[in-house]
Amino acid sequence: MTLSSVRGRIFIVGVPRSGTTLLQALLAAHGDVTSFTESHFFDRPFTIVPGLGPVLTGDPTPRLVEFLAENDAPGGDAARWFGPPPPRALRWRALMPLHTLRVARRLVGVLDEIAADRRAPVWLEKTPRHLRSLPMLERVCDDGVPTIFVHVVRDGLETVASLFRASRHWERAYDLDECVERWNHDLALTAARLGSPGHHAVLYEELTADPAAVLRPLLAALDLSWQPGILAGYAAAAEDVVVSGESWKDDVGREIRPSATAERVFDSRQRQRVAALLRSDLYAAVASRGEGEIGRG
Repeated sequence: MTLSSVRGRIFIVGVPRSGTTLLQALLAAHGDVTSFTESHFFDRPFTIVPGLGPVLTGDPTPRLVEFLAENDAPGGDAARWFGPPPPRALRWRALMPLHTLRVARRLVGVLDEIAADRRAPVWLEKTPRHLRSLPMLERVCDDGVPTIFVHVVRDGLETVASLFRASRHWERAYDLDECVERWNHDLALTAARLGSPGHHAVLYEELTADPAAVLRPLLAALDLSWQPGILAGYAAAAEDVVVSGESWKDDVGREIRPSATAERVFDSRQRQRVAALLRSDLYAAVASRGEGEIGRG
């Protein structure tokens, strides 16, 4: 397979703990789709500047090296561009913002090369926080290769409870207000994409109730057919996209069913407080679109 044979890209984004890894594993179980561990290519080296969007402010090379090792992937031409020695675009931090799109395109090229090496016509990248880098990703992926952005949305109370619990295992635990703010902020970004071509919404509640009904239109958007083996193979696919230490993802390969996390994590007073702070209107706006789609592009 040549690099030009890559004929589709999928970015899964959303609020953490909203079902993004479950959807990733299901789609990665398709025979024509390959996926990776969370790359964080388009968030950690970039800073969101109001009015400008993502701006390159750091060297992505250290994370790139880790990512290639996590995915047992050889470094092709796009990866070797990052050095050593470092390219001119990364030698002076003050000038990095000028090379934002150039570096982002190279990082997309790294994923293209891995997919080509694996002889997979479609690749899937899942880093929830890339939701904040969508305008940049739309620009650098505007090269003729069909690209879709899938927003996973889950009930606010359940997401906040799961995020609150999972963050106990992270470098810094989120407090309750931070979890609510994250859901409100990120769901507002998803709601703002309503009607945009190439953007699709998936409700966690619908995904866990009928995975096949949700997956079929996503696959069709990239001219991929439904494969019954997806539901039998998603647990194995999950093992390939979860790295050691991500204990909060241990349940991804288990039986698909809705999770009632809030009842186990919060007492009634906490649940009432969270419910009062959540922007339930945003969830309603996304859920009312019907058939899980934001845009039909």
